[in-house]
Amino acid sequence: MDARRIADQVFPGRRVTAIDQMNRGNRKQTSVVEFADEPSVIAQLSTDIGAIRSELAVTLAIGETDWIPVPRVLHGGVASGTGYMLTESVAGEDLHERFSEFPTADRQRVAHSFGRVLGEIHAATDFETCGLVRPTGRQWERDQWPVDVSLSALAVEEGIDPADWLVTYGTEALDRLPPAFDPEARQIKTRLEALSPADWVSSHPPEPALFPWDLRPGNALVEDTRITAILDWEAPMAAPVALTVAKVEYLVTDWYLEDPAPERAAFRDGYRSVRPYPEIPPLQRALAITASAVDSNGVVTNPMYPELGRAEAIAFHRQALQDCLWSVRPAAPKSVSHPPQKRGVSWLSIDVGPNAGACPGLRPKSGPHAPERLRVEPNCGIRVHIRTTVTEKCRTSD
Repeated sequence: MDARRIADQVFPGRRVTAIDQMNRGNRKQTSVVEFADEPSVIAQLSTDIGAIRSELAVTLAIGETDWIPVPRVLHGGVASGTGYMLTESVAGEDLHERFSEFPTADRQRVAHSFGRVLGEIHAATDFETCGLVRPTGRQWERDQWPVDVSLSALAVEEGIDPADWLVTYGTEALDRLPPAFDPEARQIKTRLEALSPADWVSSHPPEPALFPWDLRPGNALVEDTRITAILDWEAPMAAPVALTVAKVEYLVTDWYLEDPAPERAAFRDGYRSVRPYPEIPPLQRALAITASAVDSNGVVTNPMYPELGRAEAIAFHRQALQDCLWSVRPAAPKSVSHPPQKRGVSWLSIDVGPNAGACPGLRPKSGPHAPERLRVEPNCGIRVHIRTTVTEKCRTSD
C-alpha cells in the first residue's frame, strides 16, 4: 500500500495530483500528498504498525495540551498490512536550517520554547516504569484508529525498572559507537558496571515520564522565530526525566553552537517555567550524548549547520563526552590532556586550583560540566606555560 492508494481510500472525493516523498524518519515513509482543489496532507506509512500507531496516539495526546504545537491528525489506521497516519500540512521553514543564523536573543526565545515544551510534557505524564509507550483500549485494534486521545490513555508496554532500563539503554548506545569513540566508551562502561540499581535510585529518583527522544530543531517548523509545529514523535518511550532533559538540551543547544551558554540558560528557564529543572547525574548526561552521537543504525550524526563532516562530528561528540567524564573523574594528581579540537577553538585541559582565570586571555569554557576547563582564544597574544608533575609535553598557544 502506498500514499496515493491510502489518500484515494480515505478521501474518495479528492483528486491526487502529486506525491512528493520526504526524507524524514528512519522507520517510515513520509510524503506530501497534493490534491487538485484541497489543501495538501502529510502521509506517513510504516510496516511497523505498532510504532506508527503509538506515534499517532502520542501526537493526538500532545495536541490536546494548550501550548505544544503539533500537526492536526486527520486519519490513521491499517490498510493492506501497512500502518498509516495522515496529518495536515503546516506552514513553516525547517528550524534546523535557520536556528544558528538567528540573533542570540531569537535563539534564546526558541530554546526557551523547547524547554517549556519538554517541561509541559513531563508535567503531564507520569509512569512507574520505563519502556515503549503504547495507547490502551480495544479501539486501537481496529483498522481505523481514534482521532481523539488523552495522555491518560498512554501506558508503558512491558515496563522495565528505571535502573535496569538506564543500563540497557546506555549499553545499547555504547555498542553502536564506532571504534573512534573507544576511549570514552571504555570509561562510560566502567562507570556503568560500577553502579548497582540501588545506586541509581537512591542518589537520583528516576521519575519516569514521556521521552520525546528526537525533540530538536530538525523536527520543528518556524515562521519568523515562532515555532509553528513540532514533528516526528515516533517510537515514544517512558524514561527518567534527567536523561530526557540532558538529551533534548544537547540536541537543541550544544548541537548548533560553539558557545551555547545563553541558549542553554534559556532552555533551562523554559523548563523551569513549568516544573523544577532536574539534577542531572554526569553519567546520565554522558549516556544521553552517547545515544545522540550515532543513529539507530550506528551512523555518526552530524551536528551544526551547515553540518560537520564525519571526522569533525566525531571530534564534536567526543569533546562533549569528555566534558561529562571530566566532571565525574575522581580526584587525581594534576595532569594535562589533549582532547580533540572543536572548530576555531584551541583547547587546553588542566586540573586547576582556585586561582584559575588569573591569567588574562584565559576564559572558563561555557560547557555545563567542565568549569575547570579553560579556553584559549587563538591569537590572543598570551603564551601559556604550564608546569606539571607528569613527564608529558604540554601544547602552548601563542
